[in-house]
Amino acid sequence: MRFVGLVFVILIIGFMIGFMVLNSQARVDLDIFGQKVNDMSLAVVCFYAFIAGMIFVLIFALADEIVLRSSLHRLRKENRNLRKELNALRNLPFEESE
Repeated sequence: MRFVGLVFVILIIGFMIGFMVLNSQARVDLDIFGQKVNDMSLAVVCFYAFIAGMIFVLIFALADEIVLRSSLHRLRKENRNLRKELNALRNLPFEESE
């Protein structure tokens, strides 16, 4: 699964680099939150957008990782308690009925 993810990331980066090379001469005007930037290279805008996307994905992936780890810790604790209970039940003496 990691191999497929790695191949996917390499393809995305390759497409991005190809797009940036093909559009290296294009210039755009940018308006971000009321601040205007004139005559900026489209390749630079694409690069910044890619970096911003990576940062957002990292934030959401870290949040998901924290949730998964806390769930794993809770389930391991529950499993440990159930094992203790099972071992205690195994060690009970047999009662013979008359």
